[in-house]
Amino acid sequence: MNFTVENLKVDLGTTPLENMFLNTYLGMVDGENLKFYLLVYKDIYNEGSVDIDKIKKILKYSDEDIKNAIDYWINMGAFRKKLDLNGSEYIEIVSFRQMIYGDNKKTYDEVNEASFDKSSRKQIMFNNVENIIGRALTPADITRIQETIEDYNSEPELITEAFRQAKELNNVDVKYVMGFIKTWRDQNILSLNDLKIHQERQKLVRKKSPRQYKKNNISSGDDYKSYAEEARKKRFEKMLEQGKSNENI
Repeated sequence: MNFTVENLKVDLGTTPLENMFLNTYLGMVDGENLKFYLLVYKDIYNEGSVDIDKIKKILKYSDEDIKNAIDYWINMGAFRKKLDLNGSEYIEIVSFRQMIYGDNKKTYDEVNEASFDKSSRKQIMFNNVENIIGRALTPADITRIQETIEDYNSEPELITEAFRQAKELNNVDVKYVMGFIKTWRDQNILSLNDLKIHQERQKLVRKKSPRQYKKNNISSGDDYKSYAEEARKKRFEKMLEQGKSNENI
């Protein structure tokens, strides 16, 4: 069955939603919370502010219901709490599109090929991460990863590598994995190439260490066995010499 949209003779206004929101949330959220989001979004888009009293009447919500709905969308990653210049708290509706493409005040020319390239790389990153952890990322997971990329200026491929290493440690909790990114950022590691250079330098340092030198010289099983036997022999000879000394006394 095909669908068409009737041409309106009178413009009564529209409320556009990002496709990324629809693709991400429609399959997982319940109807009541979705209605709350749509009413909030409609108000803020068309009026610039949200009439909570009106929404309470439409949905027959109590103050507690409103609070729970707001908390629900914060946990889902679609709302975030922020503070204005006066220190007053407000709720910001998250834009996935802006997180990927950056500041929406930029002109078309400023959103260059590199921006679209990074967007494509992020999509590949998300697919790879889901394959590594064996499940679909939740909206909250996606938001945390996106914010980490923006805050630390990390490349998408570095995020994938962090999840790969975390998988080897049997802990792919997103918050834990983002700790890898923070640690690497503190070491000025922002890309996969930076990480590879850092790892190669660490290998060189370990090779030059006395412990590594000793390990390299007794690395094989036979060499280690010979080394251990020689050490035991020397200890035994020393004990015999001490015994003879005591007898002479």
